[in-house]
Amino acid sequence: MTDTYSPSRSSSFLSSRLSVLGTPLSTARRSTSSVGSSLYGAGSGEEKIVLDIGTHTVRAGFSGDSQPLYQGALFGSYSKRGQMGLLQGATTGIDVTSVDDATLDVLVLEQLRQVFSEHLLADARARKVAVCEGALLPVRVKRAVARVLLGNLRVPLVTFYPSAVTALMTSGKACGLVVDCGHRGAAVVPVFDGRVMSACIASSPMGGAVLAGYIQGLVRRHGRFRRFGSDSDECVDGVLTLPIVEFITRKLLFAAPQTLEDVARAEDEWPWVRLAVDTPNGRGELRVPQWVRCRTYELLLEGDSGRDYAGIISALMECIIRVPVDLRRVLVARVAVVGGVADMPGFSKQLIYELNMRLQREERWLALAKCVSLAEEPTAGAVFRPSDRPWIGASLAVAAKIGGVDVRRDDFDGYNVPDWTSSY
Repeated sequence: MTDTYSPSRSSSFLSSRLSVLGTPLSTARRSTSSVGSSLYGAGSGEEKIVLDIGTHTVRAGFSGDSQPLYQGALFGSYSKRGQMGLLQGATTGIDVTSVDDATLDVLVLEQLRQVFSEHLLADARARKVAVCEGALLPVRVKRAVARVLLGNLRVPLVTFYPSAVTALMTSGKACGLVVDCGHRGAAVVPVFDGRVMSACIASSPMGGAVLAGYIQGLVRRHGRFRRFGSDSDECVDGVLTLPIVEFITRKLLFAAPQTLEDVARAEDEWPWVRLAVDTPNGRGELRVPQWVRCRTYELLLEGDSGRDYAGIISALMECIIRVPVDLRRVLVARVAVVGGVADMPGFSKQLIYELNMRLQREERWLALAKCVSLAEEPTAGAVFRPSDRPWIGASLAVAAKIGGVDVRRDDFDGYNVPDWTSSY
């Protein structure tokens, strides 16, 4: 005798199961007709807007969601605009040394207004906002974000969360070492008991911008370009536009523990990576050497001796030396690697491997080297992208009612913002 399917039976069974968890069926079912309904939150209209503003990328979405709804380049492309015509040409990322406060406010206002109106379709005056701030985010940018949200967009409340703490939340940890590999550099931030140990933060200038410049130089010297229908190679200089360099950096590179013999064997079997690209003179094929893909990551870890740039491993060692002795074992056993550069396949595992090898060089670090591991469980797999972890952690923190530092619209004077880097 077969059991027939009944929609009413299925609905009643699901309702009974959800009632045991204390969640009604109408709340658990995600609304497709309203914008901003949360996957784990309390329902439509009660979710905060979560912003993750980095040095190169901005992410935005609603609290309780498992991933941001919008991700784009910060100040990606803006024409001359504003009351004083302050914006000319195009710029990408944050460079506070080259702009004044008025220009920075105009840039942030245009960026956030576009995010609210075009991507989130939300009224800023009716939504509270949670901002996930990185360790290297300048205080000037933080003030500009607060002025724009509370002053121009009339947001009622802004809550700030340190990105290092929210990144660890995605692994279920309250303490660890967070390695934030961003566009303009990398920061090693120790977190203990949910608090940032700001006095022990170490940084390195090795980030996505340095990596992109290094890739561009390697492809110019060792790459080949040939237009379709031609029998001879041409100069690569006119082909390497910024979008092509970013594509190579984001999509082609990977990190893998390979010996020189493995690289030589791979070059014999597959010496070139072939890309079809468009140029002003026509469409052609760009060939990138195979070794560029799998060995370039070493620049980030070891540093650039030619420009006296310390690598990420050196920044990790500096941070380990700064933290109290009794916390070192706990922190190195929970290393979380986040940021856009960390999306490179195999980068996190190779960073742990190189850190372990560096600790084993000195006898006093041998016992500590045995404790080095990633924050996430080995069997968990890559649940979240490293670049999305700070935003996801902030989303979960807001949905779980975990408080941050609140700034209300009526109490903000246009300048004073909470600075967690000076409160430790």
